Amino acid sequence: MEGLSGAGKSSVYEELIRRGYKAISTDRAWAYHADPDTGFPGGPIHHDSFMWDQQKAVSELESAEPEVLFVCGSSRNRDRFLPYFTKIFNLRIDDDTMRRRLQERTNNEFGKQPEEVELMLTLNRSDEKPAGAIDVDATQPLNQVVDELLRLANCRTARSDSRLTPWSKRRSAIGQSFVISESALRIVQAAASPRNRIVRGTSDEFWDVLGRQTITRIEYGWSGYVLATLLPYLDEQGIDLMHSDQDEVASTISQTREGSVFVLTSDHRERYLARLDPSAFDGAVLRRYYEEFNEMTAEGVDYAMLDGIAFLRDTLAPLQSAIVAVFIIG
Repeated sequence: MEGLSGAGKSSVYEELIRRGYKAISTDRAWAYHADPDTGFPGGPIHHDSFMWDQQKAVSELESAEPEVLFVCGSSRNRDRFLPYFTKIFNLRIDDDTMRRRLQERTNNEFGKQPEEVELMLTLNRSDEKPAGAIDVDATQPLNQVVDELLRLANCRTARSDSRLTPWSKRRSAIGQSFVISESALRIVQAAASPRNRIVRGTSDEFWDVLGRQTITRIEYGWSGYVLATLLPYLDEQGIDLMHSDQDEVASTISQTREGSVFVLTSDHRERYLARLDPSAFDGAVLRRYYEEFNEMTAEGVDYAMLDGIAFLRDTLAPLQSAIVAVFIIG
């Protein structure tokens, strides 16, 4: 299943997992940015510089399990993998929908510049897609898009919440990052009064203030509890995202808001950004760690963990000397 920026690949991927299907986001699990001349990792990051790691992709595609696997994403070298797929879907949207989604989305900065929007619109009008791909109208509500995909794939369209995985975002902790100026930290800290029950029609000052100070908001697609497991795993690998020179601020907000709050800085970006490449991590290892840490079986949580690494990478990417991220699990 593929589509251009704004078509809804990430949302469809998350909904498929929520319904209990095995799915892979190739941007998180297989992809790396390739130099356009050599094909090796490196070079400028561009919308079409993604390549699928052949060893990882083939290993997953040749596995006998599960019976149905949805692969969500695209790459420059996708055509060599097409024979592995029984059906290929292409999410289609109109120009107005593309403009609106690129403008409104908060988990990706691509498409915020006029030239990027025009590039996507040009590609959208070209109707380029893999050979044999079935178009799916992705302007519909998400549930309807996924229902149609499942129908075309001859799968059941179950929606029962009883199928929700323990790492579903629904009814669980939320993980999100708010990129703000460092000077705004004290303003946010001052607004972090103890959380009280909100009376209908009133707002929460902390979230109001944080929202006004936010430059970019990045939201994690799965339960924040997955991130709470991922952070100590990364710490064991020498990637410490739980401490900074702003720990006093983070601790104050954590105590008053009854959640886990971390402040990430440009120092984290300098030290760890290059190491937070999801394709460099082994999903099976991540799953074993999650299962041991939480003392439970967790089929499929490996992709939620890989998404968590990508979320943390995206959080660090915009940080500069005077820019920080308030990372909240709660």
